[in-house]
Amino acid sequence: MGYELSRPVVVEELPNHGRKIDLQPTVEEMATIASRLDLVTLDKLEGIVKIRPEIGREIVAEGEIITSFVQNCVVTGESIIQTMTFQLERRYSEDASEFNIKDEDDDIIVLPMDDGPDPIEDGIIDVGEAVVEELALLIPPYPRVPGAEFNDIIEDADGGDDKPNPFAKLAALKKDLESKS
Repeated sequence: MGYELSRPVVVEELPNHGRKIDLQPTVEEMATIASRLDLVTLDKLEGIVKIRPEIGREIVAEGEIITSFVQNCVVTGESIIQTMTFQLERRYSEDASEFNIKDEDDDIIVLPMDDGPDPIEDGIIDVGEAVVEELALLIPPYPRVPGAEFNDIIEDADGGDDKPNPFAKLAALKKDLESKS
């Protein structure tokens, strides 16, 4: 399937009591996940995911994931170490395509508040990809170090008292030229 953290489970081989998947990513997998999610580094991604069949031809994947990563502050550029624990809860179904709407390119359009199951693709569920997708949704999109404010940057961009505003100079030049003509 070509994912950074591929942990495929063949649905037909899944025992009735389920199966546990220990993520244990390699250093290379962590680096490619960090690149995909625009992180400086991904230092920890641990968890055991339990996959089990449910009534109604659905498969459930559940587990607790512990992660640690580094992001850059959007204001100062400083490194921020983030730690996070989250619950993975996904449902899968062979019939999931009935719940999805596709566009003209045959891409699935996910509707807001879509509670339907994810599709089982070619008889396989990729637990690793589910973990990476969930992490991507939880990563702070605009990380900031405590106390970092955008106001400092805005004041600098406005020209402040010590920096001349080029547009003010142009306006003065235009006014001077108009007064001479």
